[in-house]
Amino acid sequence: MVGGCTVLYKRPRSFLAVVAVAFVTASAAACQARRDTLDVLFIGNSYIYFNDLPAMVEEISAALDGPVIHGVAHTRGGQTLRGHLDEGHLGKILMKGAASGDDWDWVVLQEQSTLGTRYDPTTGVLGDPAAFNRAVRELTGIIRGRGAKPALYMTWAKEAFPGQAETLGDAYSSIGRELDLSVAPVGVAWAAVHQDRPNFNLYISDGSHPTAAGSYLAACVIYATLTGRSPLGAPRELRGAPWDFQGIVESSSSTILVSLPAADAAFLQKAAWDAVTAQRNGAP
Repeated sequence: MVGGCTVLYKRPRSFLAVVAVAFVTASAAACQARRDTLDVLFIGNSYIYFNDLPAMVEEISAALDGPVIHGVAHTRGGQTLRGHLDEGHLGKILMKGAASGDDWDWVVLQEQSTLGTRYDPTTGVLGDPAAFNRAVRELTGIIRGRGAKPALYMTWAKEAFPGQAETLGDAYSSIGRELDLSVAPVGVAWAAVHQDRPNFNLYISDGSHPTAAGSYLAACVIYATLTGRSPLGAPRELRGAPWDFQGIVESSSSTILVSLPAADAAFLQKAAWDAVTAQRNGAP
């Protein structure tokens, strides 16, 4: 990715899957091959390519029982969903389906963290969600028309303005109810972690983007949302592609994305699962 341009990148094969192929018996490998798979397209911006979030989701799915997720991302730094629509690329990408030639199973939509309109950085007042809602309605029609299921990736409050969490949660939940969409409550899990352990560092120095632990939390929530399965027991160390502030540097390479103490990984997994189960039980 150069200069923040839009990129469509396929995740390198899961490191865990490579290890499995190298060391398991032929019968175990055949059993692994029969596992269900989910082809997932992520559409958004840096909150997706930071720490190679799709690869984290893949690695979690490869290590746990249940379907194996194969992720592809279409991102541009700072981009809104409306901006992605206006670029005119999404129709072609959605028509292409996954690399295997099959259709997408899920398309995960992540709006710009300020909801993309008239954000006031001095007061932290977020933009009117109307533009977000219109873009989600349009994208939902396109995605369902391609036979895939749309899901929303709820983002989190800026570090300086924790009150944004309620506004963001309401915006995502409202449009999710209107259109009967699955919503990955990342922002809810983020707020719960901050409340339980205020010194747990989910933000980098800009107070907006996620640390590796922040992306790990998001990956656990998204995995649970797409599969309906708990992320408890996920690996504490995950691998993926090298990245920088502009995007993925080399999608065919692999590096360690996150390596957490076991207790911290378990804490984040539980926070993610609690947020997802609470939402399913009707929590706002």
